[in-house]
Amino acid sequence: MWGGTTKCGNCGPGYSTPLEAMKGPREEIVYLPCIYRNTGTEAPDYLATVDVDPKSPQYCQVIHRLPMPNLKDELHHSGWNTCSSCFGDSTKSRTKLMLPSFISSRIYVVDVGSEPRAPKLHKACLLPLPAQ
Repeated sequence: MWGGTTKCGNCGPGYSTPLEAMKGPREEIVYLPCIYRNTGTEAPDYLATVDVDPKSPQYCQVIHRLPMPNLKDELHHSGWNTCSSCFGDSTKSRTKLMLPSFISSRIYVVDVGSEPRAPKLHKACLLPLPAQ
């Protein structure tokens, strides 16, 4: 998942097209959901923050780990609180990362806006499972 947002003044998050995104500045950090399913490790999944700035002394290193508060979630993918369809709306910003879970049916909301290099858990939501 990309860690940055466009730096175009007052245009809002994302880019108007994928081609425009390719012209944008290189990402400096990325966020990766990391899971322990079927590893024999009994620990919560975590969100890794990785430094991907080639000029950084921490290049290609995990610079922060944010453990989730529960075991056996199986974090799956992630998404922003605001997508690129909001391009052009300067009132929108990408400050939260959504982390849904396969097994537990939880969705974690992570604050990546306050400290992008050391995100914090903002909220955990448990969705009701469908009746079987």
